[in-house]
Amino acid sequence: MLGRFLIVDPDVKTAELVAESCRAFRVTEVAADFEAATAVLESPKRLVALICELELPGGNGMDLILRVRKERPLLPILVLTSRTDPALINRAHRLRAEYHCKPTHRSSLRGFLRRAVAFERVPDERTTWAIDEVARRKKLSPREVEVLIAAVAGVSRKVLADELGTSENTLKTQIRSVLRKCSAGTLEELARSTLQLALSESDTPRFDTLPPESEHRGPPTIRPSARSSGTRDRLTPSPEELEEFRKRMQR
Repeated sequence: MLGRFLIVDPDVKTAELVAESCRAFRVTEVAADFEAATAVLESPKRLVALICELELPGGNGMDLILRVRKERPLLPILVLTSRTDPALINRAHRLRAEYHCKPTHRSSLRGFLRRAVAFERVPDERTTWAIDEVARRKKLSPREVEVLIAAVAGVSRKVLADELGTSENTLKTQIRSVLRKCSAGTLEELARSTLQLALSESDTPRFDTLPPESEHRGPPTIRPSARSSGTRDRLTPSPEELEEFRKRMQR
């Protein structure tokens, strides 16, 4: 059974805009407060990812994320908030959560959604851990992580290019970057080495096995652009903002 997205945000407009993007990928559930979110987490429903605001009625979003991370060490998590405190960003990264500052862009949100769904292709939790570990050690960009996941899952380049909405030539450039960072000659070699890493670890990954904060670079943090206008759709970037985001994604 496929998992669903859980959005936790008391702002009805934001929650609906985010849910609109999520529904293009999976069934989506929305919770407006800490208690409602907890009820979903305690249910038998399978989740593909959590998207969470930090300021929630009845509780703190970071406490909710901490609980999720202890029970589900590898679940993709996105913090979506207006808070820009470095301490909060660092703590979210320590919990292996991506951090997007409102207003976020549809393109950056969809990048997270694609990565979350892509992880469902991975055969087991151990392999998921290995992919995450390679991405952290080699400092892969979000797009490069998608290439790594596709390599392990055996997805063809054409299918991956279609899913990413990019040309095969652009994808070749991204593949070369991944192979260079990972010191691999081919995607097949990279997939084998990642699976070997998974097999070399006999224990199931746990929250307490995460590296110390000083050793953890953290997932992407996307901050709002100074050009953002409050009158615009909060998920719709201007051409200038979109170009800036594309440049960041290509680094």
